[in-house]
Amino acid sequence: MGKDMSLVACALLVTVALVSGYDIDCKWKSNISDIEDVAHHKYQVLEECLFYKLTTEADRMQDKSNALMMLPPTVAAGETLEVQVLDGSITEMWMNEVFKEMNINGFLKLSWKDRRLRWNPEEWKTENLRLKSMGRLWSPDINSDKLQTGSQSTDFVNYHDIQSNYNGNVTARLEFRMKAQCTIDYTEYPNDRKHCCFNLQSTLYKRYVKFIMEHGDGHEMLDTKNIRTNWHIDPSWTWIMKLNQDNDNRAERLEVCVGVVRKSSTLAVELTLPVLISALILLLAPFFGKFNQQIYVKMFALLLQFMSFQFLSEKTPQLGFGDNIPKIYIFYAFTIGMTVLSLIATVMISAMSRVKRKVPPAHRYTLLASLLNANLCCGSEEEPTTDGTSSKMSQDATSDWLQIHSALNNISSILLIFIYIIGAIVIAF
Repeated sequence: MGKDMSLVACALLVTVALVSGYDIDCKWKSNISDIEDVAHHKYQVLEECLFYKLTTEADRMQDKSNALMMLPPTVAAGETLEVQVLDGSITEMWMNEVFKEMNINGFLKLSWKDRRLRWNPEEWKTENLRLKSMGRLWSPDINSDKLQTGSQSTDFVNYHDIQSNYNGNVTARLEFRMKAQCTIDYTEYPNDRKHCCFNLQSTLYKRYVKFIMEHGDGHEMLDTKNIRTNWHIDPSWTWIMKLNQDNDNRAERLEVCVGVVRKSSTLAVELTLPVLISALILLLAPFFGKFNQQIYVKMFALLLQFMSFQFLSEKTPQLGFGDNIPKIYIFYAFTIGMTVLSLIATVMISAMSRVKRKVPPAHRYTLLASLLNANLCCGSEEEPTTDGTSSKMSQDATSDWLQIHSALNNISSILLIFIYIIGAIVIAF
């Protein structure tokens, strides 16, 4: 028993000797002429000594232990903390098409004033102090506005690279991983546009934390040059903006928004090429000659358009397009509608041309039809053959009516072509 007590006493004596021998003031710093000549591990010891001094003074000033860690820097009632937003960056993003959410990774560079972090740089030989752990210094509780909801499960915010200069100016990098809700405009699908936003705000110190933007125009503060994504960033819809919180006009929040446009050239070609080919066939159908040939060509074009529309439907997002109607859908519907109208017109005119008429049309109509058929360069019909038993009047009347019907088909085809071209231009622009 006596031997054990002796060992404990020796251990205590050694501990006391080590503690008393530890230089918590780093008195050796007075011998430093150039901080650049100090070894790395020695510089870390100097930083620890400086932080211990600042911690002691903060505890004495605010009359509470660990004040530097637990309490905000201001003391007087009614004071606010101005957090300056220097800039920001988006480093990575990917889209969840089903839930219309954009997963965004990035960071904001923030700065605020902490009067407790002041020292004499001539005495301590350094102008900056690096804080290796976020928990060693109180920092503004800037977090997602979904902090108190179940949606927060995947949102993440954390401070890194916290530094202070001898005047108490603290800078830090606030890294975040957020799920941003998106509004989607499918008008230009497959090059659809998405506008995704999320909010950052203080929860414990709503009215205490005030944001100051380094640049008045928030569009210049968010860097997206080094982003890893298959989306094209739209700078006009990308910003960091200071707004009021929804439930408290005296509390502020930061709105971070990113505007993106899908750039899928291969998908655009897949969706537009078949219908363009079928539209070209529709435009060329009147030049194929006889009524029957034009009908077959237009029916083939209509079949190709229906097959193309079925392929387009397979590429539709799982939850549809909402209130937006993509231009490509309007173009498909317009092309199919014009093809159906052209087919109906040709079928009806072809059916009327097969009716035998003994009374010839007015001569001026016959001359006008011959003139149109000669100059429109569209389809034409062969004059009917006779078996030698038909009268000359019957033969001449059938030939004249056929010329008129051919002219009507040519006029309707040319008119539909012009309407289709004008409509396609209007839809595109």
